[in-house]
Amino acid sequence: MTKRIPRGALIAIGIALVGVLAVVIWRGAGSRDPANLVVGDCFDVPSAAQRIDDLKSRTCDGAHGGEVFHTFEAPGASATYPSDTDWEALIYPVCDPLFETYTGTPVAERLDIEYRYLVPTADLWAAGNRRVTCFISSLDGSPLARSFRAAP
Repeated sequence: MTKRIPRGALIAIGIALVGVLAVVIWRGAGSRDPANLVVGDCFDVPSAAQRIDDLKSRTCDGAHGGEVFHTFEAPGASATYPSDTDWEALIYPVCDPLFETYTGTPVAERLDIEYRYLVPTADLWAAGNRRVTCFISSLDGSPLARSFRAAP
């Protein structure tokens, strides 16, 4: 003897599946885990007060706040979270020359853009996350309207 699933239960299951599919499609199309950013990705830059769990992905030929030009793993297995000065001493020697490679212009010569960086929180650092993401943003905080990658 086979058991029939009540029609109401089938409808509820169908609605739940559609909801899950919609969330998967929405997250895949419009947001990005910061740990998965790669060179050339463009995104909306969150405010300093926002926790960065997901970044809104954008095309680089439309309005966006940031464009990734380099990612790397910070060296060191120290349990001590780096100070702002420590982060700068680590990041500037790595990202300054790569900014020039990516844009074709040294940082000091740019009057329209600068670079900033994303680093792990103290909690993520304690858990072993060492990923640093260097990205281009405008000097005045206005949206970028194109990619700044130099032509090959």
